[in-house]
Amino acid sequence: MKALKDVCNDYERKLLTKIVDPARVKTTFDDICAPAATIDTLQTSISLPLLRPDIFSYGILGRNFTSGMLLFGPPGTGKTLLAKAVAKESGSRMIEIQASDIYEMYVGEGEKNVKAVFSLARKLAPCVIFIDEVDSLLNARRSDLASNTHREIVNQFMVEWDGLSSNNHGVILMAATNRPYDLDDAVLRRMPRRILVDLPNQEERAKILTLHLQGEKVDQGVSIEKLAKATPYYSGSDIKNLCIAAALNAVKEDTGKDFSNIKVVGNAVPAANAPIRVLKEHHFDQARSQIAPSASEDMHSLIQIHKWDGLYGDGKHRKRHKGIGFNDIEPTKISVKA
Repeated sequence: MKALKDVCNDYERKLLTKIVDPARVKTTFDDICAPAATIDTLQTSISLPLLRPDIFSYGILGRNFTSGMLLFGPPGTGKTLLAKAVAKESGSRMIEIQASDIYEMYVGEGEKNVKAVFSLARKLAPCVIFIDEVDSLLNARRSDLASNTHREIVNQFMVEWDGLSSNNHGVILMAATNRPYDLDDAVLRRMPRRILVDLPNQEERAKILTLHLQGEKVDQGVSIEKLAKATPYYSGSDIKNLCIAAALNAVKEDTGKDFSNIKVVGNAVPAANAPIRVLKEHHFDQARSQIAPSASEDMHSLIQIHKWDGLYGDGKHRKRHKGIGFNDIEPTKISVKA
């Protein structure tokens, strides 16, 4: 980092704190409950080019590569965790960018910050640029004067990302958002892979519960399958908070309500003869009344996300676009006159 700091300009130095060291990232794909197809796409499109650049040095993969990937879905479904797992598995540096890192109060400074993001990423290559809540930074451009600064920043992103003189070999951009329908069309064009990270189904909720309850002693009367069935529309984050609430309910039951009688223990490691909390069924019942799901069947944003996925996302839910060209006319409906 010291050697890197010596070759960076002032704008790049401001971003050095945004560099994520993969050695310090603990999250792996084994710690995330996600569909196998999603993990396979991330490994093939991002991890593999960074791990084996020789495979992507010739042919069509040498001339063209996946310039960007969008992870979209409801809040709390693990989009940021997937980005961390990519950095951990590929061993590449990651620059985590937010809108506050780009926008400045002075005109023209935002464009220089954008340029610094990509120039720093090239120096760190192989490198992943990760933009969380990308809709706040690269949302659709408008023609009114109030959005002139925003329009110039988006334009600079396009130039650095996929311009005539851009050379981003070994640099891949990942983005996450809860509102993919707010993104600019030019941004979507540069992210050909758009993966829906949806709410977990019952089987996935059971796996998430098992992951979060590792290290806890759970009573035999607690059924993980039953609990997973009773938590529809819970995101991965909701399930984590549910498990935390259940553990706190068990602690509260063991210690009692009178906190004045609790003795201070300086050592965080439990003693060999110390009682271990046991999470029982009523602890989870109380937790369900305390932690509500952050999504519902009638949630407008959830409906919009699934609709957008059907039109523009990866996978089997994509629908065919209706156009005005001859390619959209069935051959049997075309008559040729002599």
